[in-house]
Amino acid sequence: MLETVTTTMIRRPLVILLLTAATLLATVPGATAQTPFRPVAVVNDSAITGFDIDQRMRILRLLGFPTASVEALQQAALNELIEDRLKLSEGARIGLNPTPDGVAGGYDDVASSIEVATPELRTLLSNQGITEQAMDDFVAANVVWRSLVRSRFAARIEPGEAEIDSEIALSAAVRGVDYRLQEIGLPSDDAGRSAGETLALAERLRREIDSAEAFSQAARQLSRAPSAEVGGELGWVSGEALPPELSEALAELQPGDITRPLQVPGGVSLLRLVERRRLGGDDVDASDPELRERVRRAIVRAQSERLADGLLQELRRDALIEFR
Repeated sequence: MLETVTTTMIRRPLVILLLTAATLLATVPGATAQTPFRPVAVVNDSAITGFDIDQRMRILRLLGFPTASVEALQQAALNELIEDRLKLSEGARIGLNPTPDGVAGGYDDVASSIEVATPELRTLLSNQGITEQAMDDFVAANVVWRSLVRSRFAARIEPGEAEIDSEIALSAAVRGVDYRLQEIGLPSDDAGRSAGETLALAERLRREIDSAEAFSQAARQLSRAPSAEVGGELGWVSGEALPPELSEALAELQPGDITRPLQVPGGVSLLRLVERRRLGGDDVDASDPELRERVRRAIVRAQSERLADGLLQELRRDALIEFR
């Protein structure tokens, strides 16, 4: 058995866990509440039981997984377990299997992610009724998958010096800027306007407004945003706080320009660039070894995640997954 929490640390009686898992089976797709060890799904030849789902739900809660409902958490747990079966199976196919040292390191990574020491993590597992086998399985799948992705894609994810230079320059251009903005928020349901009519109004305002005063007047008269009473003034906004696509759009504007109408929930928004100020982006030392290493790791991480997601979708597409 992989080296993990000892069974003596699992304080909650197993019978309580089994009863809890049984009550969950009725709400999992295709499940029946007969026994917590009845298969809920089979991935190729590997079964997933109601007890497995209950344990993964406990792990997700411990890690702060955000869910709007118990049903959403159950579905997330089931999806993760399906993917873990695929990851371990693909790893075994190419000779990658979890080792005690690898799993121990995986426990350290989990502990670090929730900002506790590893011994404290083991205590939390016990208190949450999470069995050592359930946590072993969770950690082992992630350890094997990281190794598999590295072995398969290492040559494709290592960025060159030119790519690192480009990323540093882009980060300095976008993140090293603050924007002073004005806004006009036009809800689609205001004064009986349809969504199309609201968009047309925004387009007309964008064409006709030709000064800060005109924008302020329109904001006071038409905007329903909280900033309307101050002429749409938003003050200074950090480029880092904006969605990437909006930062890129603002980077192309000159002071006094207005963005194209931006679709937002419930209506349309216009933003006017009053002025911008740089925050030392031009002074970034692109030759700094520490900076280059941070950027390199970020590029590798992003590319690894993209390639790993693609591989996982392929494995899921080719797998035989049966819900019961």
